[in-house]
Amino acid sequence: MNFHPFPIFIPHPSRKFQLKLQGPGQSSFGPAFLFLNGPQRRALCAFYAYARSVDDIADDPALDKESKLAGLAAWKAEIESLFSGGGDRAGSIPGLKKAVSTFPLKKEHFLLVLEGVGRDLDKTAYSTIAELEDYMYKVASAVGLACLAVFGYEDEKAGEYARNLGYAVQLTNIIRDAHQDALTGRFYLPASDLQRFGCSTCDLLDFNYSPSFIELMSFEAGRAGAYYARARALINPAGKKKLFGALVMAAIYETLLKKITASGFKIKHGKIRLNKFEKIKALYTAWRNYAQI
Repeated sequence: MNFHPFPIFIPHPSRKFQLKLQGPGQSSFGPAFLFLNGPQRRALCAFYAYARSVDDIADDPALDKESKLAGLAAWKAEIESLFSGGGDRAGSIPGLKKAVSTFPLKKEHFLLVLEGVGRDLDKTAYSTIAELEDYMYKVASAVGLACLAVFGYEDEKAGEYARNLGYAVQLTNIIRDAHQDALTGRFYLPASDLQRFGCSTCDLLDFNYSPSFIELMSFEAGRAGAYYARARALINPAGKKKLFGALVMAAIYETLLKKITASGFKIKHGKIRLNKFEKIKALYTAWRNYAQI
């Protein structure tokens, strides 16, 4: 899946958490962590460690489906126990119990991620954007909700902010990794969109960049851009100081989206990444966005 990230928002090969098998400090979320205090940083590291743990179970090629289901079921029971005062297994993740006792993290934040991870065991394609959004909510927006709990950001529109930023980050990752995912038999871009632009799954698998493929990817990039804009518009200026880490993460991924677009969507010849200079520029963008809220 790819433990994405969310602010921090954090949120594949499997597309879930684009922080896959890395600590947050080693991911694109690293810069966002610089703007958190110690307890917040430790709490989010613990949450990411949990997400990585369940992601590893779902993606482990050495495990058969029954073993994966059993592993995920065991974690579900552990989370239920954790939120009722137990959670012995959670002790294997440093700081997880502390995070739950210190911050208003909710059980649903953990269980939604678990449900999203489990979906990849059976589902390899999505028919509509509504169907994909349901998946992205579980593997990315739910992580964003957990982050907001740690940030201490409370607002009546906080849920919609997390939802849209989660969609934006996740769709950016889906666009970047569309070819890589297709090679593993996973097609996240909605089939209705492929049909609309006269594309098939073969257009994601081959190394051609047909006009129809470019039109499809341009459309998806525009949709992701709209999610970013919608998320920014939902921020309450009175609480924006608590969201600077999220603004950094959003700026990094939006900068990545622009780089992908500027490349002509040349995603089939290696993963497009930001260099250090581009990340610094993203930090400036985050500060500019912050000032304009």
